[in-house]
Amino acid sequence: ATDLPIVTYDIPKRTGTAIETETLVRIAEHPRIVANKDAKGDLEAAQWVIRRTGLPWYSGDDAMNLPLLSVGAVGAISVAGHFVGDRIEAVREAFLAGRVAEAIRLNSDLLPVYSGIFRTAGVILTKAGLNEQGLPAGPVRLPLVNATPEQIAVLRRDLAESGVPGFA
Repeated sequence: ATDLPIVTYDIPKRTGTAIETETLVRIAEHPRIVANKDAKGDLEAAQWVIRRTGLPWYSGDDAMNLPLLSVGAVGAISVAGHFVGDRIEAVREAFLAGRVAEAIRLNSDLLPVYSGIFRTAGVILTKAGLNEQGLPAGPVRLPLVNATPEQIAVLRRDLAESGVPGFA
């Protein structure tokens, strides 16, 4: 057990099962549960838990950042943020300020990043992209293997398409 605050993480693509709405509602009653990171992509379920618990909700799937904001999420715990964190925050700020068309445009500009870093499993392309920028991300751990030169070339194209510094 821990005395630290806990953020639950609902990521059925990696765990093989989604956390049910009623389970999240019950978990939210625990005093150390402070938020949920949602990579499930079920907007209706997210709304129900937010409505019933007031639990701060974060997107854990970058392509769902804007849709989750629209149903009450407060932000994102982002993989793409390693490359475009300032731009993800600009989407959030525009949406929360009521500039929805601007938020949609800004988010749309990031789609190549969102899809590009998830062309392989796990953190393979995230680490590859950071290493390409000269940041010390190091290799992936087994059972994953490092990105191939061909995968890195496609990632560079995706990041350049969104104007990511160092790739544009």
